Amino acid sequence: MNSPMKTKSTEAAITESYRRSEEIAARKHPHLYRVASLFPDRDRYWAFCAAYASMRWVDDRIDNSAGSADELARWQEEINLAHRGKAGSSLYGPALADTFQRFDLPLEPWEKLAGAMKYDLLHSGFESYDIFLSYAEGATVAPAAVFSSLLLQRPKADRYELPILYDVIHKAVRKAAIVCYEVHILRDAKEDIAAGRNYFPRDELDAYHLIGPHCSMSDWTEYLQFYIRRTQHRLRKALTDMDTIEAHMTSREKLMLHLLIEFYIYSLEKIITKDNDIWNGRHFLNPNEISNIVIMLQKRYDSDSIFPSLELAGSEDV
Repeated sequence: MNSPMKTKSTEAAITESYRRSEEIAARKHPHLYRVASLFPDRDRYWAFCAAYASMRWVDDRIDNSAGSADELARWQEEINLAHRGKAGSSLYGPALADTFQRFDLPLEPWEKLAGAMKYDLLHSGFESYDIFLSYAEGATVAPAAVFSSLLLQRPKADRYELPILYDVIHKAVRKAAIVCYEVHILRDAKEDIAAGRNYFPRDELDAYHLIGPHCSMSDWTEYLQFYIRRTQHRLRKALTDMDTIEAHMTSREKLMLHLLIEFYIYSLEKIITKDNDIWNGRHFLNPNEISNIVIMLQKRYDSDSIFPSLELAGSEDV
């Protein structure tokens, strides 16, 4: 968190901004934040807090219908200023500007997120699967790519640098991030649909005759089989794609990467074993299953090091 060539007052403002960023990043205990707590060095942890807080803040504003096009434009300008090393007035601004100065992070993930937030301001749900994929680039791939980039950052003089291009990292985690998002949609479908929210592509629902007041849960069987087969196909490719960056990672970093996706993989497998039934709640992970996944991954990737406790029960994403 300490940066060279800063006055005491500036350093104090940056330190406070990192602390406030941590509060924003930890709000509702998101799974991504829980895993980030395992960074063995604090520099990358604080960088994650600043980056994720800036994304989380605008996402929460739009999700809660509190945001506007003007506010989104101001957020984009704040991010652009931070990327040029100029701290803005937001809670996370000084920390994000400091992070951009010290870490090799492109502006692209924030630009992609802005596109997704613009979409949310104007639309509800997705007319087609292609629109969903475009939206996912900002909503889920962007934060996953930033996190994975931080996993790979290596100290060099007074900065951190990437051993491979960001585009390689983005490509390596893109499919995995989309898989996690699709499993999230499947897992929470009953609650979302009951609340009037639908994240399944409408053209697909129309093709399977699932739009209208007379659809029953049993009518969804064929479509869910199709949806899940597509997600399984993407998952197989995703695990192969991730190999390209795992070759550059330590055991702890591989563990953290797989902690992000393994819960969603297990949830998907559990849905399949329950005959694709997403309506009865039996596909949610229980505390013992969560614990067993953590232990399994620890043994596989990081068994020789001291492993801090990771309490995932209660995470909004698990």
